[in-house]
Amino acid sequence: MVAFTHSYPSDSSHFLRQPHPTERGGFDMLDCEVISILGADCPIGRQIIEISLRCGYEVQALTQTALEPSPDKDLRVLQSESFDERHIQTVVRGSTCVINLCNMSGCRAAQGGMSSVSISQVALHAMQQSRTPRYLLVTHPGVRFPSDHKLAVDGFTSRYVWPIAHRQRARELQEEANLVMKTDLNWTIVRCPKIKTVATMGSIRVNRNKPMGRFVATDRLARYLVHLKDSDTYNRQAIFVASVSVRKN
Repeated sequence: MVAFTHSYPSDSSHFLRQPHPTERGGFDMLDCEVISILGADCPIGRQIIEISLRCGYEVQALTQTALEPSPDKDLRVLQSESFDERHIQTVVRGSTCVINLCNMSGCRAAQGGMSSVSISQVALHAMQQSRTPRYLLVTHPGVRFPSDHKLAVDGFTSRYVWPIAHRQRARELQEEANLVMKTDLNWTIVRCPKIKTVATMGSIRVNRNKPMGRFVATDRLARYLVHLKDSDTYNRQAIFVASVSVRKN
């Protein structure tokens, strides 16, 4: 793992390595693929880092708190308490996919830093400049999308009660989602119930129109997000995810 200080120059060139020649005379292009993770200092973020490295990707992570030291040279971490614009740009540049976990990691403007809307705005602008094609935003199931079922009973608390109890936060997350929906990039908004670290053999369920289940397992969601970066199935859509129950009737 390579750690960068706050004073590190905002130039993405130091993040990238040249493709390595293969025995067949070509280049291993997977070695050049980079996944950027915003708000990686949370259980789901650490799982995504682990799975991405295992799959052969390089990882650029932006955190507010320090991650545990790792010997893996393909992991680069930039710690930033404020999540300012320069640090977001540095981590985003050079990547093929950006996974925004800031709404899950609790790093949002709580300490006077940037809001969720501002973080996505800066990230999307940096992606457009560097031609990064894929943006995955993980957010609350209370965020709405035009194709959602209007009177869905499932997820009543998260869809109707939570936005009333947390009006300011709900407005902020909806504004962020609306911003993402307007971009020309290939985006997917992933709306999650409670993320739990549990021992489960269940898989991930996906629904475009209504929430399902009370939780999603950390490891399953991490795997799903890493594989979703290369999928066009839910391109430019907002989806609900949940873990499949393994209980037998």
